[in-house]
Amino acid sequence: MAAALRGLGCEVEIIDPEAGMHRVGDHGWLAELGFIVCRGRSVGLLALLQWAELQGVPTLNRREAIAAVLDKARMAIALAAGGIPTPAAFLGPVRELAAGVPEECYPLILKPVFGDNCRGLRLVANAEEMAEIQWPEPVALAQHFLANDGWDLKLYGIGREVWAVKKMSCLVQHGLHPIVKQDHEEVVQVTLTGELETLAHRCATLFGLELYGVDCIETARGPLVIEVNDFPNYTRVPGADAKLAEYVFRRAQEKKMRPR
Repeated sequence: MAAALRGLGCEVEIIDPEAGMHRVGDHGWLAELGFIVCRGRSVGLLALLQWAELQGVPTLNRREAIAAVLDKARMAIALAAGGIPTPAAFLGPVRELAAGVPEECYPLILKPVFGDNCRGLRLVANAEEMAEIQWPEPVALAQHFLANDGWDLKLYGIGREVWAVKKMSCLVQHGLHPIVKQDHEEVVQVTLTGELETLAHRCATLFGLELYGVDCIETARGPLVIEVNDFPNYTRVPGADAKLAEYVFRRAQEKKMRPR
């Protein structure tokens, strides 16, 4: 994307929040920045993003939008409140989950509230197994696990444009055994239906995201949203770098700022 932006005549500076320091209150590092595109979720990145926004520098995606999907509990609550079709989910300490989750909602995927990329996930077969888990955090998000055919459905969005791909799942259920992480990935582009496009737009609007991904599972009653993510990798989206650059350039122009 950076290379494609340079090809459009933009000046591009890559800022790594972990590669330098800033004196709080000294806004000099923002002086030459007209528009900031953010990819990442680290504490340092979100802090600099908030700093930029407080000084009036336009950003994409905005900090609030990223934070809304970084917190899986907050995301699950927002999806349910927004009427987005999603599997049943429960939030609380594992001991309370063991005592309160209905039997018909098992198996469950137990998720860290701030987990990412399948890290820390656990497949739980029943309440007895849940009661024995030593969870490292005060609360967990438990989501009803719906087995797929080994492939995850992902929707990638750049503004109003949406693409659909299928990617080998990192979650595989072998009977009642734990999750298996696939040791390789394969991604194929699939046909985008009107239903999927509408679902992607609803999720983007709900969280205020412009560059986003939606993880889904296909069921007999239609697609269900598992998670929403900011700025995905756009694997198998044709010409993704150029499309991202064109969108960023257009958004910067709309802000009447010189993209840099």
